[in-house]
Amino acid sequence: MDILNIIIGKSWGQRIVVLGAAILYSYLFITKPNVAKKGVINSFQTFTTLFTLIIAALLISQAIGLLIPEERVIDLLGEGSGLKGIATGGLLAGLLQGGPYAAYPIIKSLYDKGAHISVVIAMLLGYGAIGIGRVAYGLMFFGPKIVGLRLLLALPVPILAGLIVLLFV
Repeated sequence: MDILNIIIGKSWGQRIVVLGAAILYSYLFITKPNVAKKGVINSFQTFTTLFTLIIAALLISQAIGLLIPEERVIDLLGEGSGLKGIATGGLLAGLLQGGPYAAYPIIKSLYDKGAHISVVIAMLLGYGAIGIGRVAYGLMFFGPKIVGLRLLLALPVPILAGLIVLLFV
């Protein structure tokens, strides 16, 4: 493992975030050192709180990905699954719990095992748009009318996006 990849990440997305944070905190330490110090302390406190949760979620998501047989993924979500695979993937992803650190590795492992790109897009949008885990919070803040409308409008989004990818990509 290259030390540079550990420090700034392997992908350009990681590098942009890490370098952006470095630039921001360099500026803060020069102009507002107390704010920068408080931000670093709070960030490490949050990290230590979430560390075990993130590790556990990664372990569970990897186990789920390893336990699902490749043949089953290809049958249900593969290239030949069409609209049924798109709808299944999008709606199942809407049921996934946890943050992207839990859901994305599951979706990625399904992609690696043969889920079609249209299904993967439906899953990513289903996870984000439907987000069944956020229903309880939504009910607390907005009530059943708004939450119901959100879900009603969110349900077709992953299916439509998956169909667009299936037809045009």
